[in-house]
Amino acid sequence: ERGIITKEHTDGLAFVWGDVQVYLNAINKIVEMPTEFYQNLAQGVERASSIYGGEDYALAFGGTEMPEYHTGIACYLNNLTGARHSHLDSAGYDIDQKLIGKEFGIEEVVEKLLKEEEWRQILSSLVVCFFARKVYTPAIITKALNAIGIENWDAEDFDDLGRVIHRAKMDFKFREGFDLDKLRIPGRIFEIPTLHGLLKEEDLRKAIAVYKEKIGTRKNKL
Repeated sequence: ERGIITKEHTDGLAFVWGDVQVYLNAINKIVEMPTEFYQNLAQGVERASSIYGGEDYALAFGGTEMPEYHTGIACYLNNLTGARHSHLDSAGYDIDQKLIGKEFGIEEVVEKLLKEEEWRQILSSLVVCFFARKVYTPAIITKALNAIGIENWDAEDFDDLGRVIHRAKMDFKFREGFDLDKLRIPGRIFEIPTLHGLLKEEDLRKAIAVYKEKIGTRKNKL
């Protein structure tokens, strides 16, 4: 609607909010890829926006399209820094919700996200469904491991192993070219209020810097 993408690009389709049929037709074209535009769009909005413009509206983080959460700084820091750039990495949206009505600092948010993502390395290694994550506490997991003869594990052991696994994933990403300092942040997310009001880019950039410092510090302690 801002004129960045025209009918010439879309093979005659006019994208208008609320026109469901047009978007259904567009989905089919993304699958079928009849034109160069749809071939590029099929590779994601990161690629499409790099060719046609409109990067501020291309809601992708680390190259991955965002989930349906616009809750605050934690969810976007999760999307940007998570090992998979998925809301399932550290559930930033959940942290934002728990912080409603509370005073909090950037470092606190980063610490919560990092601790959650490290713990989820243990859960995913045990093939635990994240919907059931609150059932599988360290105590329950220890009891389950004891039952099959894997003994003498405690919460501290899980913390240490989760940190090792997470850093191994991040080290691989860094080796392959991922750079926290070069993350693109779509401007659109700063235009719409979150649960905590308008998000500021400088705060999100600062949070990324704090995250970078913390994973470096923790790695040195391994």
